Amino acid sequence: MARTKNKRVAGVSKLDHRVTVQLKEWAGLSGFYGYKDMDLEQVLALLNTEGWKTEVDSSDPNARILIMLKGDTVRKGKFVMDDKGRALKLH
Repeated sequence: MARTKNKRVAGVSKLDHRVTVQLKEWAGLSGFYGYKDMDLEQVLALLNTEGWKTEVDSSDPNARILIMLKGDTVRKGKFVMDDKGRALKLH
């Protein structure tokens, strides 16, 4: 009997990985240190300090919307799953 992967679970983990990579990039741009070995929850906790407010909207299981705010600085990102199971960044 052949095994098949659960594409929905794999897709969610791909989206979460892409979100984590994007948040780590933003952490570096924002002057934070020590974020490279952190997971998603730890990076979010780090990015919600020093006046930054970071939100990840995961209400849609096939998309993630990121917003990072501090004063006039706004960073946005959106990731979606395509029909082939790839996590793509939309601009």
